[in-house]
Amino acid sequence: MFVGVLHNLTEHKAEYSELRRQASTDYLTGLANRYSLEKTMNIIWNESIVKQAISLILIDVDYFKHFNDQFGQVNGDKCLQKIAKVIDDCLPSNDSLAAPYGGEEFAVILPSNHKADAELVAKKIQLQINLISFSELGLPSTLRVSVSQDISCEHSGQYRTPEALICSADTALYCAKAEGRHRISVSL
Repeated sequence: MFVGVLHNLTEHKAEYSELRRQASTDYLTGLANRYSLEKTMNIIWNESIVKQAISLILIDVDYFKHFNDQFGQVNGDKCLQKIAKVIDDCLPSNDSLAAPYGGEEFAVILPSNHKADAELVAKKIQLQINLISFSELGLPSTLRVSVSQDISCEHSGQYRTPEALICSADTALYCAKAEGRHRISVSL
């Protein structure tokens, strides 16, 4: 004798999908989280290192501490959300990935993109961030934020690991910020 039990798994599947989404998404910005960034970087690195270029853009919000101090943490979070939306909208393909990389830093992975392609993406991001308005938050209509960016590209084996590529971009970004803000630099 056999006894069969039917159970609708629709609700469990929906919960599982939601948990997977939450596990890979940054709560504040809605972008991929740091874990997803590193996992994706390693996958892309291993799949394409010998075949194609990989570009990385690190983005740092200029004077963000000052923004938070002047307008409060809640508005600071809304500022980061607006910047994240701009970055996400500027991604050139579904293969690209953006994620928070620190308090007010973001990282963008651009598979199959050389420096020149990444520079175009960075310029688009810079332009769109310069257009962000905060007036609906009750902040001055003249208030603008800017970002500093660095682009690093792996295309011929100069970086041995994804971490080396990230370190190169991070170091160059801080050098660029020391020379001024609101700029795009390219690592050699």
